[in-house]
Amino acid sequence: MKKSKAKKAKDRDKRDSIEAPVAEPGEETTQAEETAVDKCEAGRDSVEDLQAKIESLEDRLLRAKADFQNFQRRSAIERSEAIRYANTELMRSLLGVLDDFERSLAAAESSDNTALVVDGVRLVYENLVKALHQHGLETIEALRQPFDPHLHQAVMQQASEDHPAGTVLQETARGYRLRDRVIRPTKVIVSQSPDANKPGESDTRDGEAAQDESARKEGEPG
Repeated sequence: MKKSKAKKAKDRDKRDSIEAPVAEPGEETTQAEETAVDKCEAGRDSVEDLQAKIESLEDRLLRAKADFQNFQRRSAIERSEAIRYANTELMRSLLGVLDDFERSLAAAESSDNTALVVDGVRLVYENLVKALHQHGLETIEALRQPFDPHLHQAVMQQASEDHPAGTVLQETARGYRLRDRVIRPTKVIVSQSPDANKPGESDTRDGEAAQDESARKEGEPG
């Protein structure tokens, strides 16, 4: 019974082996070549895609470079124009002062009224100060103030019993600052103590002392 089953299984295996297709000579080589060709074509497509991406990136880079160069040129032109016409608003505000000057000159030539001329000059001055103030110009107050080397320029010193030493007694030329920056210090006369040595006084006393010492030595017995 067992032998009969084994024989049937053996016969079935033989039948399957007979029915299985047998590869023709060279068929396995053809399939390998086709696989290699497919891989080559896939690699070629990948290289072409990479090349297309590279060309796209290069084109974008060139466009960005051109845009940046145009931006630099526009910025340089705008900066140059801003510097060239930076004082436009100041000049526009001074045109009214120029008009006042012309009217004052015309009035002075056509009239002998001195008061009228003075009023015209005063008007010009007030309008000029107003225009400059609108653009940030401020006067530096110095009179009766302690001397400040950052704001004042001392042109001379003057003895005073009424003010402490280092006090501004007089302004010889008004100073100005543009907002927070000093553009011209105020020229001032500064007080000093009445007991301070006058120029040359110390040198005179020293010379007299030296002469006395020399005479004393000459009078001593040798």
